[in-house]
Amino acid sequence: MELQDVDVVAENLDFPEGPVAMADGSVVVVEINAGRVSRCSPDGSRSVVAEVGGGPNGAARGPDGALYICNNGGPRGDERRKPCIQRVDPATGSVDVLYTEAAGEPLRAPNDLVFDNTGNFWFTDIVAGAIFYASPEGTSIDLAIDQVPAPNGIGLSPDGTVLYWAQTFTRQVMRRLLDGPGHVVPSAGCNIQALIQNGSVDHEALLLGLPGAQELDSLAVEQGGTVCVGTLVDSGITAVSGDGSAVEKFTLPEQLADGAVTNICFGGDDLRTAFITLSLTGRLVSCRWPRPGLRLHFQE
Repeated sequence: MELQDVDVVAENLDFPEGPVAMADGSVVVVEINAGRVSRCSPDGSRSVVAEVGGGPNGAARGPDGALYICNNGGPRGDERRKPCIQRVDPATGSVDVLYTEAAGEPLRAPNDLVFDNTGNFWFTDIVAGAIFYASPEGTSIDLAIDQVPAPNGIGLSPDGTVLYWAQTFTRQVMRRLLDGPGHVVPSAGCNIQALIQNGSVDHEALLLGLPGAQELDSLAVEQGGTVCVGTLVDSGITAVSGDGSAVEKFTLPEQLADGAVTNICFGGDDLRTAFITLSLTGRLVSCRWPRPGLRLHFQE
């Protein structure tokens, strides 16, 4: 179905992603190709929060009010930096690097992150094919799930007991149960032999698989548990219920069509304002969402 009353919040962004809705009505986004974090205000103005270099990808507000950034390292050449997790002070623009490796192995392309109620965060590495769990102090990082094909967006269920992630090129949304902070319940299909026996698909963990040209990017979760995923090529927002029983596809008006609808977040007093990044055309848009989004931990 086509989204109605879509407004352009900002234009001429350099491949925006990672929207974070702020209490004052502004939205912070990363600009991947520009290596910066920017604030888009309701009046249409824009300001630079921080120059982080590389390729800032996902963003989230942490327990200390800082912005935490997944930086994929950016383009090859002089502008490339080590892929890392960064902390940005939104008041001063200062940037600290928290992690460049895990268990002695370098991070390869951190992509997206989500905080849990303990103040720690999960993040994906799309090139390493892994999901990590880390502390915001920069003192603890663990490999939680490996052998994941191109993990991108990541989120938590409203009660915090289910971890969701999107796999870009397999066009799948996956889920795993959690039984404690950073602890994933083993899946029957999580070992290679079981995957081979089941046709290389972990059916226990699979929430949704999409056909055709519908590659998946970042995601956000609604208050009722529906998972909303940015969808590429045949683009829009794909919404799948937490049990996988219902699927909806929301598309943009023709004049705003973009082949890379990458990210969505929820803001406003009732969390029914959806902010969506249109990365190829460099726009951030907003619209009234049919249901309230989930308030993230540490969201203003």
